[in-house]
Amino acid sequence: MKLGIDLGGTKIEAIVLDSKGVDIWRKRVATPGGKYEEVLTAICQLVADAKQENELDLSSPVGIGTPGALTLESNSNIAVMKNCNSTVLNGRPLLNDLIERLCCTVHMANDANCFALAEALSGQGKEFALKGATMATAETVFGVILGTGVGGGIVVNGKVLQGINSIAGEWGHNPMSSVQIDSSESGRLCYCGRINCVETFLSGPGLSLSYKLRYGDTRTPETIIAKMRKGDPAAVFVWRQYMQQLSVSLAQVVNLLDPSLIVLGGGLSAVSEIYDELRVLMAPHVFSNAVNTTVLPALLGDSAGVYGAAWLTG
Repeated sequence: MKLGIDLGGTKIEAIVLDSKGVDIWRKRVATPGGKYEEVLTAICQLVADAKQENELDLSSPVGIGTPGALTLESNSNIAVMKNCNSTVLNGRPLLNDLIERLCCTVHMANDANCFALAEALSGQGKEFALKGATMATAETVFGVILGTGVGGGIVVNGKVLQGINSIAGEWGHNPMSSVQIDSSESGRLCYCGRINCVETFLSGPGLSLSYKLRYGDTRTPETIIAKMRKGDPAAVFVWRQYMQQLSVSLAQVVNLLDPSLIVLGGGLSAVSEIYDELRVLMAPHVFSNAVNTTVLPALLGDSAGVYGAAWLTG
């Protein structure tokens, strides 16, 4: 059996999967606000409950999905958290603290990597294999988050690729291709401190900003999409621009990784129009005569993080 914990900003969820990867036990609690020690206590209690109620050995490994990544501080051999939107975790030795408290092996990855791993092994990657493809043909899966932010994760042969800097898959902080940026919409400051990151265009807030910079009105992504579907010229223009920017940005990923499968998650991944023409729009920018990469919407919803955490244990 596999035990995973998804540490989110509002909830902490635990899951136990059986030998076939089937969910047999789950439990959620609210994430304690503002106090790091309380977060540790909540995680440890969930792990204790999962092991006791499923008769797992106390030394059984645990997978943890987190909202950030680990990094080594200068002059230290202990990794601490960085880039967490749950800021109470930043600068804290979360992995080391959990290993000490749980007295077992702990595997940790960020939420985007857990999303990619979950979709590769329990979601669209599993369906991809069942439809006649072999796991060998789906050796590389790229998981994409198109939500409040833009992130990603890379899974190769069923294993997360983290990278030496723990940033593999962070395509959202590549610069948007200058060819796709109108001069009136340039100069977008990203929270990371850089200008014109992919995230500032392809996230939900990025889509809203594109509309505002061109037409002067503030519209939510949902409103823009609804207006686009009704044929509103302004919304259609902004959506067409969004699709061009998305296709170029993903084509760059294909040129680097050549994945068999790209799975889109996050709020914008639910827009069905994306899948009607994305590969066609990507084709001129991919270094190949054809784009054979399959692009699909995620299957697991907000359960992806905890499934992926469980799969981290091997």
